[in-house]
This record gives sequence, C-alpha cells and structure tokens, in this order.
Amino acid sequence: MKRNILRRAVVGASALGLSVAGLMVAPSASAAFSDCPREYVCVWDNTSFSGLPKWKSKGNLYNLYSANGMSIRNNGVADAGADHIWWKATWTDGQSVNGCLHYPEGGSTSGTAHALYGKVTLNHAKWGGEC
Repeated sequence: MKRNILRRAVVGASALGLSVAGLMVAPSASAAFSDCPREYVCVWDNTSFSGLPKWKSKGNLYNLYSANGMSIRNNGVADAGADHIWWKATWTDGQSVNGCLHYPEGGSTSGTAHALYGKVTLNHAKWGGEC
C-alpha cells in the first residue's frame, strides 16, 4: 500500500514538474538527451535517461515492458497536430497513468521527459496535438 501511494505521489508530482524526496529525475540537456535524435520519441530501460535509448522512433511506440522502470523523452520538432507525445503506462498491479510530453522549444527541455518507476509497461507513446 505504501509503495502504491508513493508511486502515485511521484507520478502526480512529476506531472507537475515537482520532486518528491529526490525520487523524480529532473530532466536536463544532459549527454543522455543527446542520445535521442531530433524528431524522435526515445525510451530508456531505466529511470535516469542513462545510456542509449532501448527504443526510439519517429513513429508511435506500443507495448514496451521494463522491470527497471523507464524514461520517456519527446525530442520532436514543431509540427501542428503531431508534435506532442501522448502516452499511457500500466504497472503489474493494474494501476495506470496517462501523460503528454511537449517537444523542446527554444533549447528548453522542461516538460519534454518523464520517468516511470517499477515494473511497468508503456502501452503507447503516440504523436498527437497539443497537451
């Protein structure tokens, strides 16, 4: 029960761009982000955006599983109606969450990435319109 409450707190806070007891990864323009090519959505098999992305695509992604948690990054470009990433994730206990990631504007990476903790499936990461 405590783990579920903490997971919800982390997911809720991260949607607002906040940190919960240092558990949320604060995305930055780090070397890890440079491993995600422009115009792609990238997903890492960890919560720290470290190493090369395990999955990346200029299109949509579906049904990706990680026992280590995962990180998602929208490195798209402005394209009306198709430059945001709409995603849904489900944990092994059946809980799920939806979110939307903006594309980077003016060098800012704020709101372009999100970390998911625990054993999780990214049901989809789809390109779409404004969040």
